[in-house]
Amino acid sequence: MTSLKPEAIAPAEPRTPSLRAAAAGAVALARPRQWVKNVAVLLPFLDPQVWDRATIAGPLLAVAAFMLASSLVYAVNDIADRERDRHHPVKRHRPLASGALSVRQAVLVAATCAAGSAALAIAAAPGLLVPIGAYVALNFAYSRKLRDVPVLELFTVAAGFPLRALAGYLVLGAAPASLIVLATLFVSLLLVLGKRRREIVVAGTAHRAALRGYTASMLEHFISIAGGLATATFLLFALRGPHATESEGPQAMLVIPLLLMALFRYLQRLELRGGDGDPTRLLLRDPVLLAIGAGCLACLAATELIDMSDLFGPSD
Repeated sequence: MTSLKPEAIAPAEPRTPSLRAAAAGAVALARPRQWVKNVAVLLPFLDPQVWDRATIAGPLLAVAAFMLASSLVYAVNDIADRERDRHHPVKRHRPLASGALSVRQAVLVAATCAAGSAALAIAAAPGLLVPIGAYVALNFAYSRKLRDVPVLELFTVAAGFPLRALAGYLVLGAAPASLIVLATLFVSLLLVLGKRRREIVVAGTAHRAALRGYTASMLEHFISIAGGLATATFLLFALRGPHATESEGPQAMLVIPLLLMALFRYLQRLELRGGDGDPTRLLLRDPVLLAIGAGCLACLAATELIDMSDLFGPSD
């Protein structure tokens, strides 16, 4: 009888890379096709307050710094995942998995990207190292652990675009507009949710561990919420200007995505785990929800402390 069990994918045979293959592999390792995402650094130019800062050199340097930072992330992840990639039908053709690039050469590419990104960031504005460092750290955390945690993985992926927008403001020396940053988050979250829903419908949940924590109908609810928030944010932007919510300060702005993350996590746990219907029990037993709650309290406390310092600060 013919077996219906799919045959195991034979790993790609590692080979000694030639100089030409190594050069092509280094370019492929850097994923230049993904660099277009870093144009999000220029989103602050939607804000009229930066128009009088007629400089493009700094933002372009920031775009280039993020390009190299993203290439660093891809290189390090490919080095770590090379053995697993050799057994994947598509990833087995990546430079390291196929043998077109050696580990030593990949490490050299990663180091070059890291040094180049840091140099460009310092040239644009030394403070740019903060959002770039946060972007790299989030991506490393995603690759090692967070990609398997439902809801957290959505926000980790989506966070890359608001970080780029914040970097653009930093380079321009302008205060971030909450509505622009939040709209960027909601739209990127919408795109990630749409991708996850398609993955479930087309390919099931086997190829990505986090997908086992969702259902198609759950993701549709998340998409509706994110889409509604994105629409509302754009309306506020159009009707009241990009700085309509600035009076509360940046700490209060951070509470909004944290509350949205908590809502998604609660709905996800409720639909898949159910429990006994007691929301208090569910809230107090989920470590992710507890961590998000602590983050919200920290942001609100920081806002209050700043308000108090303004109130009791020295007068002229």
